[in-house]
Amino acid sequence: MKVQTRAYRELIDAAAREVALPSWTRGGDRFAPGEWLEGLVLTESNGDPRATRYEPHHDRPGRRDSFGDADTPNHDDGILEDDRSYGLMQVLGSNIRRLCGVGPGVPMRFSFAFLPMTNLAFGLRILTAELGATGGDVARALARYNGGASGDQLDADGRMRREEYVQKVALNAQRARMDRGAARIA
Repeated sequence: MKVQTRAYRELIDAAAREVALPSWTRGGDRFAPGEWLEGLVLTESNGDPRATRYEPHHDRPGRRDSFGDADTPNHDDGILEDDRSYGLMQVLGSNIRRLCGVGPGVPMRFSFAFLPMTNLAFGLRILTAELGATGGDVARALARYNGGASGDQLDADGRMRREEYVQKVALNAQRARMDRGAARIA
């Protein structure tokens, strides 16, 4: 079955090379940088550059970052919502705002975040920062990409808080690898 990221594969591979993503070994599988980045994109948006997801748990009054919101708390303000994730890598609007240097309380339209290259650039800025924070540990960086700074915290059983997410990225990286092989044969 063809994956939706096929149309963006060259861009994904070029972006992975540009930021020098490392290979990743998980469960006996070794993934090339473009394969696991494509797995992340499949996990986040299924390869849909126009994907959005409102994040109501971020949009509450009293949260540490709520003072900077230019939108209405507890209400999805659509394309103006900085508590919504956008595009291929589902980059949170508040992160886009921060990366663009747009100050607190300034309304911002996030429609440019649907551009695949722009979205990958924003997502990779966050991902590479997490790789730096974890000493290059891809699994921990993925857990933090999805769950914030506490995404890689261990529970009583020694599992990361966002372990299920990391496993889903690995499964989608396997799907991407299989599709890459099928595309070469076709």
